[in-house]
This record gives sequence, structure tokens and C-alpha cells, in this order.
Amino acid sequence: MRRPMAAFGCATCYGEDAQAVWRGQREGFEHESDVVDGSHFSVDVRRCRDCSQRFVWIFTELVDWMGGDDARHVTVMPLTPAEATGLIAGTLRPLDLGALGRDRRRLDHDWPTGGPAALHWDSGAFRVTEGR
Repeated sequence: MRRPMAAFGCATCYGEDAQAVWRGQREGFEHESDVVDGSHFSVDVRRCRDCSQRFVWIFTELVDWMGGDDARHVTVMPLTPAEATGLIAGTLRPLDLGALGRDRRRLDHDWPTGGPAALHWDSGAFRVTEGR
């Protein structure tokens, strides 16, 4: 039996329409803290301006040195207050964030090498990999 998803966010930051949520995040979110600030892997905490829900943004780029159309992936996942504090303080490691996906929905934006970008809601544990 699958556990129910935890309740997070509002219609602006966590609504059903993935495209609307993705578009609204540029102006609807404020940057709170950089956790990892790299060119191929970055992790930061952002907050919804409407409801103050905190989210982790995980960006990964896999450079293949074959023409510049490198694969990129962004995961946007809500955090509890304790998780956000732990991530910022360093007691929650960025590479361990995937385990949190087991009980919540996340927004995944995939842009594979040579392919079109895809945006979708997903759930379940996932692997966080540093870009290169």
C-alpha cells in the first residue's frame, strides 16, 4: 500500500499544472540560500512568495564535450522547515536529498542531449548525482 503524499505549498508553487508552476517560479520564488554553487551542479533553497513554502532546487549538467548540447536536469522539491534548516546548516547532505522524494511530489525538468525538454511531476525516491 502506497503512503499518502505529504501536504506542501499552495496552488502557485505546488499546483497540479506543472507548466504553470514552472513558469511562475521565476517571479513567484525568492532565493534563500546557496548550498552548492557550481557550474555543473548546484543546490539552493528557495521560498514561495505566496505561502513561504521552502523548496530545494537541484541543477545537474552532464558535459559530454561533443558539441555543447549537454544534458541538463532540474529537480524542484518541497522541504519541511527542519529539512531546509538542515540542508542550509550542512547536516543534510545534498546527495541524500533523493530519499526525501519517497513521500512527496517533485517537479522534474529534463533536457537530454539532442532531445527536447520535458517537464513533469514525479514522486518516489530518486538519485542525486553531481554534474561534471
